[in-house]
Amino acid sequence: MEVQIIRSKVNTERFLNGIWYYAKFHGFYPDLKYNFRQKAFVTFVLVVPNIVTILSFLTQLFYIRDIKEFSDNFPMNITVVTCLLKFSVILKMRLKLIGINDHFAKLDSMGLTERQVEKLEGLILFCNRLTSVVAIFYSLVSASTALNAALSNGKILMFNVWTPYDFRQSMCIYWTTLLFQYSCFCVLSLQNLTNDLTAPLYFIILRAHLEILIERIQNVGWDPTKTQEENYEDFIGCIEDHRIIMEIYKTLQNAISSTIFIQFASTAVAVAMEILVILFFVINFTQLMMLFISTVAAAAQILFCCYYVNNFTVVTNELVTAIYFSNIFDQSMQFRKTAIIFMQMTQKPKVVLAGKMFPVTLVTFASIMRTSYSILTVANQLR
Repeated sequence: MEVQIIRSKVNTERFLNGIWYYAKFHGFYPDLKYNFRQKAFVTFVLVVPNIVTILSFLTQLFYIRDIKEFSDNFPMNITVVTCLLKFSVILKMRLKLIGINDHFAKLDSMGLTERQVEKLEGLILFCNRLTSVVAIFYSLVSASTALNAALSNGKILMFNVWTPYDFRQSMCIYWTTLLFQYSCFCVLSLQNLTNDLTAPLYFIILRAHLEILIERIQNVGWDPTKTQEENYEDFIGCIEDHRIIMEIYKTLQNAISSTIFIQFASTAVAVAMEILVILFFVINFTQLMMLFISTVAAAAQILFCCYYVNNFTVVTNELVTAIYFSNIFDQSMQFRKTAIIFMQMTQKPKVVLAGKMFPVTLVTFASIMRTSYSILTVANQLR
């Protein structure tokens, strides 16, 4: 069956359009070099929404009176500190992440079939839609918490934090404080969006290019109109594209290794403490919905990364099989020797490690949830 090859390139870089749209609101730009205004804005974001929020939560730890207040305060302490650490790492890796787009451009320039282009276009649309859905969901977390505070008639803020004044002394001061706190958490929500979705989106597209490469490898040698030399050139081209994919993989590995490790540790504690409040303390319906949404959001922060990275790892296992299904036995000795070496190079699956210790897989995600349950059990016994 003849496969139609089209030369018009698909620009997979567009899968980040959604991320870049939301990222600009907290100082994360796709520009290779920041101008003065951009540097000033990212400094403002790091200091005001991040540092001020962290200090207000940490200071409040010295004023807690019981386990209920500790359960309310400690998870958010972990969350805001984790958010700053992850954002700092992503900001530091910004240029390398942008540089990945050059590698994607090389992969896009290969002769793709119409079906492969449609597949990539569909994934680009999916990535941008996923970004919008997650942005809405994360915004809902901040909005539900702000609504819970707004319905308290001036008694509580979004979270129990330290303030250098009594915010209850007048409604004007209360609403100003609440608005400031809500603005900070909106920025933190968008930071978490960038932190949590950047790696999963890259791995979605990277997996698609790897699947296309596997399909190309399987077809090598089966075209009767091509000579052995042409088949060898096609195979060498596949090896070069595999090298590019592995370069992207290594860059992403370095980018998310520390951030996902931090997230693993913080999620286990945050989920356990929030469930503790839901199960063992008297709360109203608004607080219940707020905590439920926050718990789901905390779990989702690592679920996206574990799921899509795990999918990429599974596909890397298929490379050796793809080489075997190509027509290597009717090719030249040089082709066969190269194929054997390539098989040896691709035998091991490519696993992303969190903190260079824990594999980023769905099994690890399940382990984190079990750890949350263990922490919940211990916290309940100490209650």
